Amino acid sequence: MLASTLITGGTFKDRLQAAQTQTKSELEPEPDVLVLEADPSIGITDIRALEKFLFQKAYQKPQKIAFLPRADKLTLPAQNALLKTLEEPPANSLIILLAPHDHLLLPTIVSRCRHLTLTQSAKLTPGQLKTHQQFFQTISQASLGQRVNLAAQQAPSKTVALEFCQNQLFFLRQKLLKNPSKSYTQLLRQLLKTIHQLEANLNPKLCLESLFFSYPNT
Repeated sequence: MLASTLITGGTFKDRLQAAQTQTKSELEPEPDVLVLEADPSIGITDIRALEKFLFQKAYQKPQKIAFLPRADKLTLPAQNALLKTLEEPPANSLIILLAPHDHLLLPTIVSRCRHLTLTQSAKLTPGQLKTHQQFFQTISQASLGQRVNLAAQQAPSKTVALEFCQNQLFFLRQKLLKNPSKSYTQLLRQLLKTIHQLEANLNPKLCLESLFFSYPNT
C-alpha cells in the first residue's frame, strides 16, 4: 500500500513538479490515473467517483493514482467524505493532494497524509522580475477604477491572488535593495498584510483592491 501524500507550499508549478517526481519514483510506468479538477470546487460526487475508481478491480494496470491538483477547493463535506479513503486506501493506490497551505484543509486530512512542504523561492528569474516590474508600473499608473479592474484580473481565486502577492513581495524586496524609499517600505507592509488576509480566507478581490489602492502613483 502506498501512502497518501499532501504537497503544500511553493508555487502551483513547484507542487506539480514535486508530484510528478514522486509518481515517477514510487509507481510503475503508466499507472491508471484519475484527476479531480476544481470546477469551481470539488464536492462529494467527485469523491464518490474517486472511491469507485480506486476500489474497482484493475484489469490491466496494477497501480492507480488519484490526483487532486487543487485540493484546497475541496468542500467541507467532500473533505469529510475523503477521510476514510485516506485512512484505508486500497492496495497499490496513491492519492496526491496539492494545496498552497495545509491550513486550507481539515487537520484530520493533513494527519492522514505524508506531508511534503515546499519552500517559496526567495528570488525571481529575470523574466519573472521583468513581468512583476511591469505589473508594478501598470498598477502605479492606473486610475482608481482601473485598479479595481486589475484587482479582479489577479484574483480569480485565492491561490492565484496569493501567488501574485508573493511574487510582488519578492520583486519589491529586490527593488528596496536599490532604492530604500518610504513608499516602497509602506507597500511592503501592505503586501504582507494582504497575504495574511488571503490566508485567513478573506475575499481575494477585495483584498487586492485594498492593496492596489496603496500602490504609489507614478
